[in-house]
Amino acid sequence: MWLFLIIGLICGYFMIAWTPTVEPFELELLLTDMIFDPMKTFFALVSFLIGFIANAVLIRTAIWHTLRAWRKETMNRKECFLSYSVLLTFMILAAVDVKKTVIFFLFSFVYGMMSMSVYKEREN
Repeated sequence: MWLFLIIGLICGYFMIAWTPTVEPFELELLLTDMIFDPMKTFFALVSFLIGFIANAVLIRTAIWHTLRAWRKETMNRKECFLSYSVLLTFMILAAVDVKKTVIFFLFSFVYGMMSMSVYKEREN
């Protein structure tokens, strides 16, 4: 779990740092920046993919532990603490760039919810 937390934070930071910032947002400028710096764009996309999957695992585990606590079942407290600490990751990333962090969180949350039934089946 520590590894997922560290990977999610580092990949999230690199995704934010390597993605071009266009203020005010214009799609043409964003695409131009991404086309003229393809290596930076590639590394930003890879960081985004790895980071949102790592955070999705933590979000899925946090929700699973919440459901188990709701049912008053036993659970691993260390794993529960580490899975809830994913919120700290998003708070740190929001200090860098709020808009990109919101997108990163939404992808992580949706993917974590989609994989919830698979995780539940493996647990049994």
